[in-house]
Amino acid sequence: MKVTVQVVLHADDDTQTVVREVFTLTREAALAPDTVGLQLQEAKDLLAAVQDTVVEHQVRTALSAQAGCLDCGHPFRHKDSRRIVVRTLFGVLHLDSPRWWSCPCTPRMARTFSPLAAVLRERTTPELSYLQARFAGLVSYGLSADLLNEILPLGRALHATTVRRQVQATAQRLEDELGEERSGFITGCPADWAELPRPDLPLVVGLDGGYVHSSTQRTRRDGWFEVIAGKAVPATGRPSCFGYVQTYDSKPKRRLFEVLASQGMQANQQVTFLTDGGEDIRDLPRYLNPQAEHLLDWFHITMRITVLTQLAKGPRVPPELSATLAAELQRLK
Repeated sequence: MKVTVQVVLHADDDTQTVVREVFTLTREAALAPDTVGLQLQEAKDLLAAVQDTVVEHQVRTALSAQAGCLDCGHPFRHKDSRRIVVRTLFGVLHLDSPRWWSCPCTPRMARTFSPLAAVLRERTTPELSYLQARFAGLVSYGLSADLLNEILPLGRALHATTVRRQVQATAQRLEDELGEERSGFITGCPADWAELPRPDLPLVVGLDGGYVHSSTQRTRRDGWFEVIAGKAVPATGRPSCFGYVQTYDSKPKRRLFEVLASQGMQANQQVTFLTDGGEDIRDLPRYLNPQAEHLLDWFHITMRITVLTQLAKGPRVPPELSATLAAELQRLK
């Protein structure tokens, strides 16, 4: 059996149709588990071939639309051509980018320009950047690169350093979009809040801190830093997680506020913060919402009660007092 896949390209005005054969598959007549359907490598080749055909048509259409001067209508004179590289989910694109002389009818700063390079300023597609950042947030850079290499026709091997650089660039872009830090984010007055629509059920936000230690540290205070992490859980919908390094982040309150805003938080909506009461995160939820309340979470309370219970059973406590203390701690719990 022979299967041929064709791509049919239609012009916007339906005046021209182009048919291209992009992929051919040959299968034996006998059906077996290893021959049923498409294999991974065949699917990769098919996706890459379809993309090459589509991109070729897109580039040709985009260049033909900009081939003439918008002011006088004369076609631009060709100077030279350079090759640009664009990395996508389905292969590496090597595109010939022509450089044209600017039209003398309108004075311009640059004598030449490259229309294709101006359109494709980002040389990595957003979907590829997203998947690199997505998987790198779940597993290591190396495992992320191995996984993407295994399932996608990237066209060239993806390395851990490339994933790390892309994640850092994405994080920097998100950081630049974050607003300025403020001591408080409560705006308006009770009269304004009463005019807001009926809020959703309360938001619950858990905050906690932990220490990350270097595997090569030589002393207790060498090679470690504190991470504050949290999760905002709405009554309906998916929770949102966030985190930052305590001694590095300069916008922790803004970061938490933007997470809550993405969950649809209103000024008249109740928000419950659960923390361990530590000094590092005790002030973080303040002045974020007028309806907010701050509670100590049960996990950290029962940890302290457990420690006190062990001390009450110690050898330094008289037996007659130990039973009394244990009963009082159990009642408190």
